[in-house]
Amino acid sequence: MKTCTKTKCEATIFHPRLAILEDALVFTKNCLKSMAPNLKHSPLKKQVEHALVQALHFGYLRFELYHYICVYEEYEYLRDESLLKFAKLDYNALQMLHKKELCELSRWWKELNLTSKLPYARDRLVECYFWAVGTYHLPKYSRGRVMLTKNLKMLSVLDDTFDVYGTKEELEAFTKAIQRWDIKEIDLLPEYMKPLYSTMLTLFEEFKEELAAEGRSIATSIH
Repeated sequence: MKTCTKTKCEATIFHPRLAILEDALVFTKNCLKSMAPNLKHSPLKKQVEHALVQALHFGYLRFELYHYICVYEEYEYLRDESLLKFAKLDYNALQMLHKKELCELSRWWKELNLTSKLPYARDRLVECYFWAVGTYHLPKYSRGRVMLTKNLKMLSVLDDTFDVYGTKEELEAFTKAIQRWDIKEIDLLPEYMKPLYSTMLTLFEEFKEELAAEGRSIATSIH
């Protein structure tokens, strides 16, 4: 008698065809597990072991590429030296671009000096940048990564303000100010919230001006 795993049962309830994918996943894992011991002296073993830990489509493409470059390099007699060289150059070039972006963001966050004004807020800039990198992974989306990281960082501070610091009355006042999106509302906020509110409005205004210079626009609808 066949047993039904929790995941498979849930998949069958929500969509019958998902059960087929669940069966395929189980079958594939079993095949890879049985294959791994027989690949002792093959670079393919590292790929199999890595796939069992994390499927390719669950990982960040550039991180997965780094892993594959390391494995491909071990195929001494089969590898294409030119391809390997260009893959490394491409990876290193993008890594330098990421470092440049992160330096720009770190400087921006330091100049805002919100950490001293809002000591309860967690410092999650690098984490936010990783989210942005996962969203805009192609090199050409540098501006998108920077803008998204700034947005996520402000959302992170908002999250901490609402979750662990602000009182009910303060948060209600802040919510109303956000809905109105007007610097005049700042006078109705508690003193510690004023820098946060001002920074948010300024940030979106900077986005707007930056895109307007190229004939583009930004939609800011906050409810």
